[in-house]
Amino acid sequence: MNTDSPSPSLAALVREGCGAVGAAPGQRAVEQCLLYIRELRRWNEKINLTGCRTDREIVGKLLADSLAWTGAAEQDTDTPCAVLDVGSGAGFPGIPIAIVCPHHAMTLLEPNLKKVAFLHHLVGLLGLTQVRVEAKSVEAFSRQRDVHGTFDWVLMKALRLSAGLPYVRPLLAASGQCAVWRTRSVTADLRSREFSVVRETAYELPFGFGPRLLSIVKRRHGEDGEDEEGGLFHVEHGGTP
Repeated sequence: MNTDSPSPSLAALVREGCGAVGAAPGQRAVEQCLLYIRELRRWNEKINLTGCRTDREIVGKLLADSLAWTGAAEQDTDTPCAVLDVGSGAGFPGIPIAIVCPHHAMTLLEPNLKKVAFLHHLVGLLGLTQVRVEAKSVEAFSRQRDVHGTFDWVLMKALRLSAGLPYVRPLLAASGQCAVWRTRSVTADLRSREFSVVRETAYELPFGFGPRLLSIVKRRHGEDGEDEEGGLFHVEHGGTP
């Protein structure tokens, strides 16, 4: 992997942005992030991958926001698990997480073929051997019985919650969970009694890009759709209110 002598200022920006959400990427991970940003900006000139144009926007709104999961999920990065990124688009949050947590088996789900081409290019360029790209919608992917019950985590950064959960449900392992990125609580959106909120972590995006909330959602396994405490939702708040 060759980053063509990346700018020290950009490397510092990446470290600062990641540090703001509690992530501490090593040198190789920083180099991979720099190459990711370079390729994203280059490809974005030809196809519409993201509305973020500056390095500060890409690091703050996309890279750092994605890596908030590494702390909020309370997931040991050395413990391998199967992760599905639904509607991966330009690779967020799946690619940054795959860079920082290389032990996880990451599947990027994206139906747009131009974005799929970018993801395949990026996976090869960054040497992310644990990442596979599926050129499918979540509706089509959910119909594949061979992937039912196989994912420990499903990441939903772009997908509308009410539209995605019915298709995500069969993909989750028995103890599987969903991570949902929003600016407000998802409890009002969880109309189905098949899911409950485990916890919600509030945090601030770096460089003044505003507040975010990461919600961890799981399937119910109690009787009559009740969770262990008998209520509809159990929510714990952490981080900055």
